[in-house]
Amino acid sequence: MTIKEVYEKADIRSLPISPEEAARRVGIKLVSYRTMTEVYDISTVGLYTKSRLGFSFCEDGRFVIAINECSCGERRRRFTIAHEIGHCVLGHLLRESSHESEREADRFAAELLAPICVLRECGIKHAEEISRLCGISMAAAEICLKRLLSGEKTPDEKEIIERFSVFISEYRKSAQYFKARCS
Repeated sequence: MTIKEVYEKADIRSLPISPEEAARRVGIKLVSYRTMTEVYDISTVGLYTKSRLGFSFCEDGRFVIAINECSCGERRRRFTIAHEIGHCVLGHLLRESSHESEREADRFAAELLAPICVLRECGIKHAEEISRLCGISMAAAEICLKRLLSGEKTPDEKEIIERFSVFISEYRKSAQYFKARCS
C-alpha cells in the first residue's frame, strides 16, 4: 500500500495527521504495552526486549501495532506509530527485519506525517513551521525541510495535492492574513 492509498483509505485530507486514526482506518489494531502484558501474558521486560518504543506484528491475518505509551513524548509516539504503519503496509512483516526495512519505514513515517508536496504547496519555508503543523520533532522537521528545499518530488504527488487542496487553500489564506496583520 502506498502513502496515497493510506491517505485515501483513511480519508486523510489535512494536517496534522492522526497516525492512530490512520492505522485504525486501514485496519491496523493499536494496543498499548499495558494491554499487551495483560492479554498476551508477556512481561514488560519482554516487550522492552522487543522494542522500547513499539513494534508491529501479524495476528490472525490482522496487523497489530504495540505502542509503549509511557516511554516517549507525543511527537515520538506519533512518529513510532507512523513508522510501524510503514512496516505493515510495505510488507516488512513478511520478511526478516533489516536496516533497509527500518530506513524505508522511517521514510514512510516522515512522508505520511509531513507530505513534502503538501508542505511545498502551503509555502512552508521553516522547520519550526513544519514541526508545529505536522506534530513532529524539530529533528524530523529539519530533515523534511532539507527534502523540501531540495525540490524532491514524491510518487503520486499530483493526487496527494488534490486530496489536500482544501487544506492547502485554507492554510495559504490564513498565512497571508497573519502576514498582513504582522506587517
